[in-house]
Amino acid sequence: MKFKNYSILASLVGSALLVGCTNQNNGGNSGGTAATTEPSQASATASAAPSGAQLWADNCSRCHNMRPPQSYSDAQWEAVVMHMRLRANLTGTEQREITRFLQASH
Repeated sequence: MKFKNYSILASLVGSALLVGCTNQNNGGNSGGTAATTEPSQASATASAAPSGAQLWADNCSRCHNMRPPQSYSDAQWEAVVMHMRLRANLTGTEQREITRFLQASH
């Protein structure tokens, strides 16, 4: 079962690497603000938000070889991602999504 999960994870990471490195903090260049969007637009935007796996692949692979989620315990991943939040300029939401993904993956 672990091998199957790892192969899915590897596929996600591979897909993310093909897309390329992107800056998740684009500053809202769409011209609008969340406060002025309709509720249906806000929910559509939320569903389009990158997953923890995508955020992990996009942000962490820029500087690191990808470690399997089994490398650390839940508490250790929480500390690692908290530390890297500052270094990688992650938002609080991105940090939480990455941490949830890593903790759920092992």
